[in-house]
Amino acid sequence: MDSLSRKRVYLGLLEDAAFFRWMLHPTPALDAHWKEIMQTSPEMKEAIDELKTVLRGMKVQEEGLSAEAQKELWRRIEASVCRKRHTFRLKPLLRYAALFCLLLSAGAYWIFTKNGTPEDSIDYQSLVSDTVLTTGRSGKVTIVLANQEKIEVEETAVELRHDMEGRMSVNSVLIKTDGGKEPAAPSEKQENRLNRLFVPYGKTTHLVMSDGSKVWVNSGSRMIYPSVFAENRREIYVEGEIYLEVARNEQAPFIVKTDLLEIDVLGTSFNVSAYKNDENQSVVLASGALAVKGKKEKTALTIRPNQKYTFEKSANLSGVQEVNVSDYTGWICGFLSLKNEKLSSVLHKVERYYNVRIDCDASLADRISVSGKLDLKENIEETFRIISITAPIEYVIRDNEISIHVKP
Repeated sequence: MDSLSRKRVYLGLLEDAAFFRWMLHPTPALDAHWKEIMQTSPEMKEAIDELKTVLRGMKVQEEGLSAEAQKELWRRIEASVCRKRHTFRLKPLLRYAALFCLLLSAGAYWIFTKNGTPEDSIDYQSLVSDTVLTTGRSGKVTIVLANQEKIEVEETAVELRHDMEGRMSVNSVLIKTDGGKEPAAPSEKQENRLNRLFVPYGKTTHLVMSDGSKVWVNSGSRMIYPSVFAENRREIYVEGEIYLEVARNEQAPFIVKTDLLEIDVLGTSFNVSAYKNDENQSVVLASGALAVKGKKEKTALTIRPNQKYTFEKSANLSGVQEVNVSDYTGWICGFLSLKNEKLSSVLHKVERYYNVRIDCDASLADRISVSGKLDLKENIEETFRIISITAPIEYVIRDNEISIHVKP
């Protein structure tokens, strides 16, 4: 690699915020991304190995380098090249570490905070629980905007879209907020620019976010997200079940948080189930790569496509297993795939999807396993007829209440 090409490679890395994020805050997802780059390009591997050593030796504490710092660092790298062997001497570079530390602390700190990395963690659970709603079993899909305006939607299936400026449309109708208020900007304090989405039982929502990422939100779910993401970090919170297709952006990793889990991705498709009253929380990966960590766990687990991460609440344990992804994502198309699943769990899902009350002895339902496929687009009578074929139950349907008797 000649001097000009080498310079382009090095300066390209020095201008890459994702590279500095990897240096400062490595995650399994970022490790996988840069490992793939190094495996496919010997030139990039050479440059990355060199810069990793130099930057870590400099004790860089924030992201980014100013243009002058980049030029000066390149001059030091270029001066250290051994022309005969075309390798780099590391020790001369490390001698100049102190020259950059002051520059980095003064200039790069501004760059880091300007791009919107949250200064304080957000108390998402309080934001969710403090919102007064009329939603319930007979409620409406409700969006509480960052400016506190509340929008309620009657339809069973709802589509929300935010454009790059944060303007929102509901089922293709542009929403104009009272007083012409604009959506909160990324530069505002994070708590002040978060929207809260509440999807009651019996309804679903499809959300397209400002970066192009798509989210399917299942019945009985709550989600917190910004109208417009910050430049270098995308973060949402969920209580319930969602399926995501995340728009890839190496400059801004995507973080999904629940009350127990944190999921770190670059660009991928996956399902998250984190209902408050369920025994477990889970993440199923359809494509891409991501890392999952429980709040009380010290290290994250990396999962691959067709794998499921499960966190058991009672035992405070996590594990990964191979699965058929469609068994966990069919709900977005109105199907529920069951493989030796407890009848009690199946009844909870049916309750949420159809917005009905089911009366059944949970201890008896826990002893029965159900397998098969339910078409949730059918009416409730047909759904229970199918369940009764595979499970030893009798049922009586009265309006929105269903009584289940488990046969001996």
